[in-house]
Parts: sequence; structure tokens; C-alpha cells
Amino acid sequence: MEVRHLSHMPRRLESVGQSGRLIAWAVAFLLLVTCGPNRCVGASTNSPAPLERYLEWLKQQLPGSRPDAGYVGSERCRECHLDEHASWHRSYHRTMTQPAVPAAVLGHFDGSTINCGGLGYRVFQEAGGYWAEMPDPDVLMYVVQGGKKLPLEEIPRVKRPVVMTTGSHHYQTYWVTSPRYPGLLQTLPLVFLREDKRWIPRDQAFMRGPNDTERLVTQWNHHCIRCHSTGGNPGLDDKGQLRSEVGELGIACEACHGPGAAHVEKHRLVPNLTKNQPRTADPTIINPGRLDHERSTQVCGQCHGVYVMREEFAMESARNGPLFRPGEDLFRTRQYIQHPNFGSATNRSVELERNRAFYAERWWDDGTVLAGGREYTGLLASACYTRGKMSCLSCHSMHDSDPNGQLSARGASRAACTQCHQESRFTTDVTRHTFHAADSSGSDCLNCHMPHTTYALFKGIRSHQISSPRAETSARFGTPNACNLCHLDRTLAWTQQHLTRWYGHAETALTPEQTNTAASVLWLLKGHAAQRVIAAWHFGWPPAQRISGTNWLAPAVAQLLADGYGPVRYVAARSLRTLPDFADFPFDFLASNSDREAARDRALKRWNRDATELRPNPAILVNEAGRFDEAQAADLVRRQDQRPVTIQE
Repeated sequence: MEVRHLSHMPRRLESVGQSGRLIAWAVAFLLLVTCGPNRCVGASTNSPAPLERYLEWLKQQLPGSRPDAGYVGSERCRECHLDEHASWHRSYHRTMTQPAVPAAVLGHFDGSTINCGGLGYRVFQEAGGYWAEMPDPDVLMYVVQGGKKLPLEEIPRVKRPVVMTTGSHHYQTYWVTSPRYPGLLQTLPLVFLREDKRWIPRDQAFMRGPNDTERLVTQWNHHCIRCHSTGGNPGLDDKGQLRSEVGELGIACEACHGPGAAHVEKHRLVPNLTKNQPRTADPTIINPGRLDHERSTQVCGQCHGVYVMREEFAMESARNGPLFRPGEDLFRTRQYIQHPNFGSATNRSVELERNRAFYAERWWDDGTVLAGGREYTGLLASACYTRGKMSCLSCHSMHDSDPNGQLSARGASRAACTQCHQESRFTTDVTRHTFHAADSSGSDCLNCHMPHTTYALFKGIRSHQISSPRAETSARFGTPNACNLCHLDRTLAWTQQHLTRWYGHAETALTPEQTNTAASVLWLLKGHAAQRVIAAWHFGWPPAQRISGTNWLAPAVAQLLADGYGPVRYVAARSLRTLPDFADFPFDFLASNSDREAARDRALKRWNRDATELRPNPAILVNEAGRFDEAQAADLVRRQDQRPVTIQE
């Protein structure tokens, strides 16, 4: 469907995660079991009353439950589905949103103060709970969202309890209450990095332009509730207040199977109904595995896509929560958006120009999805889905998978593709198709057709917009291609030559740099921030290191230690530490500009000291003396694409 009014829509239009439920008594039980008075920091063994009062108070601050909407909660599912419950319980979907209790909180609330844009945030524990001494978030919300001016020193400091967490896999953020607006949960603008075991300002966790100084002031009730809880209802009332409710916190059983009250009631009345009987469809519950590929994929698409509510349903959704239930038609109430490159030819330039920032924050210029969490959007533009019957379940499983990627055993291998592509050139004689050794990374279907060109969470993620690498797309739009993301030492001209010879691709005009300098080096040093962060991630990707060699990578990726974007610096430093002699390289991506530049120079000095002389190769900036050409690298950085880049992950 044509998108006519995007320019008038709110900036944050889409939903990106999934959702879960809270049963008040179960939370209280969880709190007391995992954090009994004798084990909670700040609680006295002789005085449990403050802790108990805190836990009782905490229950009241969290969104209410929604039994009237048919949600019963995952504990009721567990009564009959022990194995399924156990596999879901191990997943990061379950822990997406949790009450702020010791079993859930990753952050070190140790009394330290973290600076965020000139404002200090002190995090600590007290009476068994988690707290922040911070600039008043209500005032910040008024100032930032209202476009007001207020000197930082005039923002009053307050002490707010942390009542809820979001995230548990890579990092975690936190939510505080508002005494002025009951039920409103506002962000503590800090992120705790799990692997690094450190706090960082929230705005440094996301790709935002260096000149984008707008503070990230967000409310969980407005946006996050839709996908980071199950059956989340913002609960907007006639006075503009939010009385939010959830089926369950986190992304729980009923997010994918639908509200379970009718199912529970049916089996309560006839408890032995399914014992020793063949498993058939049960109309009281949805099993995504029994749906066709479109409806099955829509279950995931309710959160993993770029969409706007259709105008006639927008207010109802804000007042009463999600109108979609698994198994229904997702498109009835929502409009899913594609890049104009996938629209009608007459509409492309007009729509793109009207909403240029909206598209740039989510897609590469050619229309390939850039922002993580939009897998459904990518799949909708893939022939495997539109002309075939590929679904999310072709590769993923909530109950038979590693929580790190929710990939089934089949989905993590070539077998995911050979379900449909059964010709010998895809199965027993793959070299005929790939022109790579059968057991190499170059014959892995995913590396060529689902490269890591999507960005989120400080990493490259496989594109779910399934396509074939084309040099023309990289030359015209700058979208990195799979060939040069593995062959880091090769030029775009080299890639075009092979794609033309092997697959008959038409040749396109290339610039002298695209002919003579490795594509990865151009993206890394001269490209815009999205190109730089994707290239930097691939400099640490083991398959690319094996095929390209590692002895030249360090001085190139070290250039990004002084980059203007925090996530680019973070990813570059992590890749640098995967290289020989750099595992212990000290670097703080939040350090001052001068310290970052000094770190870059130290990295170059270390490489020059320890590296063996290389064969001259101008494509990778190795000069006739076998050393890294710092002058040429500096010239590329000087001519870097400085367009502001924001990625709405």
C-alpha cells in the first residue's frame, strides 16, 4: 500500500521487540525467594520489615495485569507444558522486561556516579531495592519534549526507585517511577554493558549523529510496552494519563500463542481431553507451527517490523492495547512500510524526499534494511517469502534452539536453504554454484545471501532481506556487499569481475578508488558512519580474518578509535582486540577526543613495532616499504562522508 502521510507521523513509528506478562502474586513470590531478607544487599537479618514493605510497594508500581483480555500468564502454561515452558524460560525473550529484583538486575548499583551529558546519575542500593539520585526526569521530560530551555544546574535532583529492567542479553537499561504521573515509567538514561561490566550513557549505546544532542528521554508506557511485554496496553485515558496494563512482563507464551484463558478453561473442564489422543488443532489456542507461512511469520512480525497503525485503529490501540492476536491478519490494523525502492516507480522519488530522515534511519540507500529488529520488513521484500513459503520457523525456534540466536539446528546450517533449493548445485555439488570450496565459508548460503549488513546492539546482524551480492548496488548506493565483507583485502572491481564471470552480471562504471582500493578500506575510512561500523565489525569477524589475513588489519581499524561516533569506536576497539598482539590493548571509547587520538597513535606504534614487513599492496594501504601508509589513510579519513547517521534499532 502506498504511504501517503509519513511526513506527518510521529518520529518513532514502529515496534521492534516482543512482549510478556506479570502476575502480582508470582512477582512477590519471585522477589522473596530469590532475594530473601537475609540475602538482599542493604537488608538487615534482624529487620526484614523494610524489605517486605519495599517489595509490596514495588508490586504496586508495575503495570497492572489484564485478566479481562484473556491473559493467564506463563505459570498457567507451565502446569501442562513443562518442556516448552523450560525452553522458553531459558530465552532472552522471557527476560526482556523484568521487575527490578536481584535475580534480574545486572547493573552494579554500587554508589558510583555516571556522567551523562553533563548530568550526574548516582546508582545505589537501599532497603533491598535499587535507586538512582538523578536530575528530575519529569523536568527533563518537560524540557526536552516541550522544546524548553533550562540550564542544567537548575534541574532539581531527586531520588527515584528503579522498578523495572529492559534487556538481559547484551545490555540492560532501567526504569524509574514518577510521583507526579502515577504509572508512568521513565528511563534512567544509563545502559549497563553485560560483557564489559560497566555503565555508559544511554545516548552512547546507539548510533546517533555527533551533533544530535537531544537527550534520550523516553517513557516505557508509550512505545516499549508494545513489544517488550505481552499484551501491553498503554491505557491512555480521556485526560491524557496512562493507566498501563500488561498480560505479562517480557515476551511470554501468550505473545506467540495468543491469550490462553479459553484454552485453560477448556482443559480445566475436561482435564484428560488430550491424553493418549493424536495432536490436532485446538481452536482455543494458536500454534504458529500450524499456521501458513504468512500468518506464522506475522506472529513475529507484530514486533520485528516497521509499521504504523492504520489511522482508524490508532487511538483504539493507545487506549486498549494491541488489536492483533496471533493467527489473525496483521495487516488489518497496521500498515507495514517498505523503502520507496520497493514501491511504484512514479512514487519513489517523491516519497523518499518527503520522508528522507525516516528512511535513512532504517534502510540503506538501496532499500536494504539497515536497522536491527526489522527482520519481518526484510523478509517481506524477499522472494523466498513472496514467491516461496519461507517463514521465521524455517530457521528459528523458541523451543528447540540456542537462546543466543533462537536458531534451530536446521536454521544454523545450509539445510535451512535446501528445504526448498533441492537441486544438486545447492546440495551435493555446491561448488558449481558458489565457485568456492564446498566446506568453506564461501559456500555457506547465509554468508552470501544474508550478510551481516544490519546493525544493532554494537554488532553486525544477518540481513533478513535475502538477496544476492551485486557490485552495482555497492557502487551506486554504497551498501556493503557480501563478497567484500569477507574478502576484506579485495577491491570492488575484483568483486565485479568475478560476479560477471561467474553469474553474468552486467558491469557498471567504477571510480578509480573503487578499482584500486579495497572496498572494506573505503567503507572503513571514507564511508559514512553506518558503513564504518559494519566494516569495523567485519574486521573482527573470524571468516573474514581467515580469508583476508590479519597482519594488515590493525592499523586500518585503529583509525576508528578516534571516530566521532561512540558505537563505531566501541566496535572498532573490540575488533582490534581480536587481532594478534592487541588482546590487551587498553581503550575507553568514552574517553576525551585527545585520549582517543592518542590511543589510535599507540595502536599504530604497537603495530609498527611488532609487525613483520608486508608485501606491498596499495589496495590495503601497504606501501612499497611494506608499511602501513598513514598519509593515505589520513587522506581517506579527511574525505570521510560526514552525513549525520542515526539508526533506529
